[in-house]
Amino acid sequence: MLVRNLMSQPVTTVSENTTVGEALEILRQKNIRRLPVVNKDGQLVGLATEWDLIKIFPVKKTSPFETNLISRTPIKNVMTPNPITISPDETIENAAVVMQYNKVGCLPVVENDRVIGMITLTDILTAFIDALGLEQASVRITIRYAKRMGFLAELIQLIDKVGVIVDNMVTFHSEIVLKIKNVKTEELLKALKENGYQVTHVAYIGSTGECPLEEGKGKAGQGGSF
Repeated sequence: MLVRNLMSQPVTTVSENTTVGEALEILRQKNIRRLPVVNKDGQLVGLATEWDLIKIFPVKKTSPFETNLISRTPIKNVMTPNPITISPDETIENAAVVMQYNKVGCLPVVENDRVIGMITLTDILTAFIDALGLEQASVRITIRYAKRMGFLAELIQLIDKVGVIVDNMVTFHSEIVLKIKNVKTEELLKALKENGYQVTHVAYIGSTGECPLEEGKGKAGQGGSF
């Protein structure tokens, strides 16, 4: 998935001369937490978050005069200048790496020198949840992954032979996680074991019935291994 498919848009921007008071009001009215700051040519020059503004706006610790003065401070004086950005055609995996490496929670999305969207860690987490089908009742089967030619093809052929459809599949280093509906689960687990696949964990997510594992049977939502 590309950043353009996941980013929030359209994005609200403010000018460099927008005051802190005005910026806070925009954040509250639109129920957002970040404001890209652009110059007179519409180019990104900074980023201001709700937290940035609140830090320099300690209403309870200042006099009414000081509060009024701070509220009229230009946002360019308190914004983070030259924020890290990303192209809409980058992958969301790369966006996650950029955010983690730079310890930021969001990235303005820039195309042709214009801010066209925002992508956040929450957006990345939402995509991860969707990729794994975590909001759907399912069976999560973890298999030891032997990184060799033909491994995946043979695995899929076996699953097809049993008559099971894989809803989601993802790899984590030396493991493959399969998400399937609770259909022919016992038959699939038996076939995997008989064909030499090492199933390291099985979890039942949502209302999928009781765990059919040979060892450590449990209620839905519990896991086991064999």
